[in-house]
Amino acid sequence: MIIANKFTDKSIMLIRNAFREYYFRYSKILEVPEHIEQHEFGYMQFGLGMIRHLAFRNIGELLAILIKEVPSDVYCSNAYYRFPTYAMQEKQWIGADLIFDIDAKDLHLPCEPTHSYFICTNCGEVQESRFELCPSCKIGKLSQILLPCNKCNYALKREVKHLVDLLMNDLGIKEKSIQIYFSGNNGYHIHVLDNEFYRLDSQARSDIVGYIMGNDIMAESIGVRKTSPSSSSVVDFSIKFPKSGMMYGWRRRIAKKLGIDQLSISKLDKIVQQKGGYSGFKSELLKMAKEIGVRIDPLVTVDVHRVFRMAGTLNSKSGLTKIQCKEIESFDPLSDACLLTDKEVNVKVKVPIKLKLKGQSFNLKKQTARLPAYAAVYLICKRLAQATD
Repeated sequence: MIIANKFTDKSIMLIRNAFREYYFRYSKILEVPEHIEQHEFGYMQFGLGMIRHLAFRNIGELLAILIKEVPSDVYCSNAYYRFPTYAMQEKQWIGADLIFDIDAKDLHLPCEPTHSYFICTNCGEVQESRFELCPSCKIGKLSQILLPCNKCNYALKREVKHLVDLLMNDLGIKEKSIQIYFSGNNGYHIHVLDNEFYRLDSQARSDIVGYIMGNDIMAESIGVRKTSPSSSSVVDFSIKFPKSGMMYGWRRRIAKKLGIDQLSISKLDKIVQQKGGYSGFKSELLKMAKEIGVRIDPLVTVDVHRVFRMAGTLNSKSGLTKIQCKEIESFDPLSDACLLTDKEVNVKVKVPIKLKLKGQSFNLKKQTARLPAYAAVYLICKRLAQATD
């Protein structure tokens, strides 16, 4: 969705200066993938479209582009190609790393309304409540902007740990093959660098996604089977637990949720009857699996030609860095990924805002303010402020 007047010329100049200084100071944070020459790169320019199908032989060539062009966003394919600069149908796909995306918008957290703003796609005015049409220009629709809070980050990290646990215990992926990155805005990317998954096509990755999210789980998998009710009974199911047991994978999760174990046939029988028999229990099981499953963006994982934000680069939606999380428990995105300079600049704040960045609290009114560059860029990127003289 295109927002009218997303950045003014002064705002673009302020952001570009801050981004260029970042790439001078933090070039060592950039993480180039293995076999860099086999990856496709691309970047966005402020106010312009994507430039894709680029290739680099080393990090020096890439860094030269970053400092010269100062892109708003930088991307790298998870795929490996023989000819990464060719058109997509001619690149000759070799394989791709497995990547998952967990984003706050997919969690639908109860705290979301308390830190959401709504920006008109026509005039750029900010509203603190959602309307059908912009109250200012009367024609534009509103786009939601989130300023994540501590509750959001806690929930996101819990989802990340849930995914990592499932990848290790169910799919047998070693911990050293799993890398966790803060996306630079409202989520996390989980990269799996394991040769066992390297050659999987989109369908195989879709199957993995379905398993992780708990899609289409079958009642039969936990021993509830559909039968034809006899004339003397309305019961349309039978129960026979799998010989392999109930303490592994999705069976273990469902068993824990239902409060049953391998010896709980009679208890499960009563639960299924309470749900209305086989069909009612199956419907309840699907809801249960959706709640227990990991909430990831399925399209991200399935696409074997996608370009992802490059680790160590800045996100134009926030001015924060996509950065690896070595210790997910203690990681604080609004501090650890906030690496721009603290040199003060002037901005006009569009709406009263409270936020905390780099350990510093800001309580801003709707007026011109002098802020550290990292806070100014954050607000401008969120379209909640603009640069002034």
